[in-house]
Amino acid sequence: MVKRVSEKIFIAVAPKPGKYDIEEVAKGGINLIINNRPDGESADQMSSAEIEAKARALGMDYIHIPVVPTQITDEQITAMTAAIKRGGDGYILATCRTGMRAMIMYALSRAQIGVKSEDLMTLAKTIGFDLIEHRDRMVRLNSAHAEAQQARATAEG
Repeated sequence: MVKRVSEKIFIAVAPKPGKYDIEEVAKGGINLIINNRPDGESADQMSSAEIEAKARALGMDYIHIPVVPTQITDEQITAMTAAIKRGGDGYILATCRTGMRAMIMYALSRAQIGVKSEDLMTLAKTIGFDLIEHRDRMVRLNSAHAEAQQARATAEG
């Protein structure tokens, strides 16, 4: 199942992505797959290397940012922000086992660039995800973004 989170970004609930799934994604116009699932979570999952090989063979870009929801680092958030930027004007599919990690990473990366935490929480809720446990971090990311914007404006004078 795929859920749209923005004009060009989709979250996939993909417990066991297989060759067929990746082919379907390519047919759907996806240009970049961002995989937020660590290798080895279950014995029957494809490895990141296998997904990447299939994606690239079908003309898609691929980025692996493995995360555990309770252990997300600032570096992983920054990597997600960069990955989304790298996707440019193309369509992006962020994926993990249940979609939750991909949604969390999407929301945190958007908060990092100034999208309001309440807007992100509302969006998540409309597509079936509850981000309340990540609200404080999104608020902090919003504040850090606003402070950086203010500092930039002050420096430009």
